[in-house]
Amino acid sequence: MIETLLSNQAAILEAVMSVVVVASLIVAGTKTPDPDTVLGKVYKLVEWASLTFGKAKESGVVVHEKIEVETVLGTTEKVDETKK
Repeated sequence: MIETLLSNQAAILEAVMSVVVVASLIVAGTKTPDPDTVLGKVYKLVEWASLTFGKAKESGVVVHEKIEVETVLGTTEKVDETKK
């Protein structure tokens, strides 16, 4: 078994690198889906295969935050700001 792995190491390395490249292209070219959906769970697997770890890409979860904005009349009001 070890002899087989050693004799085919170039082909194995090429196959692994091909999977990483294709997964990286998919991750870079698509919008991140909501992690709670089935597509989001599949996307996590593709992100893992592309070696995208940590905060390398947005999470897909939309965060609503209220910020204070000064109006023309000099008063302030709270408005929603959507962050991704």
